[in-house]
Amino acid sequence: MAKKPISKVELAKLIRHRMDEYPECPPGISVEIRKVKTSKGPGWSAVTNPTDSISHVKCARIVGALTLELRQNFELSDD
Repeated sequence: MAKKPISKVELAKLIRHRMDEYPECPPGISVEIRKVKTSKGPGWSAVTNPTDSISHVKCARIVGALTLELRQNFELSDD
C-alpha cells in the first residue's frame, strides 16, 4: 500500500491532535517533524523539545509510539 504524502505542518497538527487524547501530554508541548534516515530509506520523526522530553517522559514516549504508528501510513511531501 502506498503511503499518503503529508506536509510537516499537517503531520505536526495531526500528532498534536492525537496527543490531546493522552493526559500525560499537556497542551503546551509542541512537536517538531524532522527528516531522518530509516532502515527503509528516507523518513521522518516527531520530537518534542528537550525540556519537554525531560519534564514529560511519558508524553515523549507517546510521541515516539505515534511516530511509529503514523510512519506506516504517511510520508513527507516536498514542502
